[in-house]
Amino acid sequence: MYEYIRPFINYSIPDEECLYGNKVLVIAPHQNDEAVGCAGTVIKHVKAGGHVEIAFCTHDSSERMKEVSRAVSIMGSQKNHYMQFPMQTLSGNKNFEDNLAMIINKVDPDTVFLPFWFDKHSDHIAVSKAIINIKQKIDLNFMVYSYAVLSPLNPNCLFDISDVWELKKKMIECYKTQTVLRDYVKIAQWLNQYWAEIKRPGMLYAETFFKATVQEYISLGKRIFK
Repeated sequence: MYEYIRPFINYSIPDEECLYGNKVLVIAPHQNDEAVGCAGTVIKHVKAGGHVEIAFCTHDSSERMKEVSRAVSIMGSQKNHYMQFPMQTLSGNKNFEDNLAMIINKVDPDTVFLPFWFDKHSDHIAVSKAIINIKQKIDLNFMVYSYAVLSPLNPNCLFDISDVWELKKKMIECYKTQTVLRDYVKIAQWLNQYWAEIKRPGMLYAETFFKATVQEYISLGKRIFK
């Protein structure tokens, strides 16, 4: 895998100020992935006047639906899409791919957030694999920022989220059905503090991503899963 992603990686991770374009689509396989993986960067984008929509792929429980409504109000997304597929059913699911293609086509995003190829959950990997098949159905033209939830990634861009960390923390804390299983606040805090310190002593929190054009991301996926 490292041989495939090495051309995208720099010794010094660039510190970016803004996302590519204005319209952002966040793809969250589960309700809380968006909070852990990219909430800080997205919140900053909204505060700067950017447009954000979230596509939630699966449905867990009515309680989690209540939690997500509170969480997205903190993020400031303008519209949310709920596909409601059962958990662990996304892999190879043509109906899921068709629904996701319809949302992408409707939103026409400049930037898409999604879990990295090797994030440790079958539903997370299924989202990236679905992008390959969607490319055969509709034209795709956006920048991919892939994020980590359950497994660290090798990043090639970084966003300082020090000024919005408390909002990200508050958003994660909305998902009480999930934080009772794992301390996602601690997971995000340690990871974001680690990359901030690596980048620049004095920076408090940073989110990192693997950034590529959608064409590059698809090409990479085909090589990895050939």
